[in-house]
Amino acid sequence: MMQLTDEQARIVYAPRGIKMFVHGPAGTGKTTAGTARLMALLNDNVPGGEILILVPQRTMGFPYAETLHAASIYAGSSVSILTLGGLAQRMVELFWPLISEQAGFAHPDQPPRFLTLETAQYYIAQIIEPLLKEGFFDSVVMDRNRLYSQVIDNLNKAAVVGFSHTDIGARLSGAWIGKPDQLRIYENAQHCATLFRKYCLANNLLDFSLQVETFVHHLWSAPICH
Repeated sequence: MMQLTDEQARIVYAPRGIKMFVHGPAGTGKTTAGTARLMALLNDNVPGGEILILVPQRTMGFPYAETLHAASIYAGSSVSILTLGGLAQRMVELFWPLISEQAGFAHPDQPPRFLTLETAQYYIAQIIEPLLKEGFFDSVVMDRNRLYSQVIDNLNKAAVVGFSHTDIGARLSGAWIGKPDQLRIYENAQHCATLFRKYCLANNLLDFSLQVETFVHHLWSAPICH
C-alpha cells in the first residue's frame, strides 16, 4: 500500500459524485493520487466499465494502464483510458448508424473510415496539389508536406476550440497585423479546408477534426451515448 499525503488522501477517498480539479507542478504526486483514486473506486465495487480516464495524450495514460495491469483481478468490464480523439472515434463508430445521416455523410449506410494524420495528409494533398498549379499559396515558402499539415492543424484547432471550420480564414485574417497581401493566403487556406471537409463527408472519411465535431455536435449530449 503506497503512503499518501493528506492532500492525496482527500483526492483518493473523496465521495464518488464530487468534482475536483487537481493542479500542481510536475512531480508533486497528481498522477499518484489519480492512480490511487482509480484503485479506490474499483475496490469500492465500481464497475470498470463505468470509469473513463480521459488524458490529453496517450503517454499520460500509461501509469493508469500499468496500475491496472499490476492490480489483482477486479469485477466488471475494462476501464477505458482514452484521449479525446480516441473517445470520439469509439463513440462515432459505435453509434454510426444513428448519427451518420444527420451529420452530413453522403453514405450513411456504409461504414466510416477513420484517418490518421498521415492518411489525412495524403487525401488533402490530392486536393491542394492542383490548386498550387493555379497559384494558390504562391508567396508561401514552405515544404509541401508542412503546408498540408498546417491546413489540417487549422481544422483540428477549430474542432477542439469549438468554432466552425468555415471560420478559419476569417479568424486567421482577423489576427493578422502585417501587410494585406498575406490575407489572400488565409483565403486559400480556408478554401482548401472547405474542399477537404466536403471530400471527407462525400466519402465517409473522418480525420481528427471531423471525428471531434461529429462527436461533440451529435453524441456529446445524447443520453444513449452517456
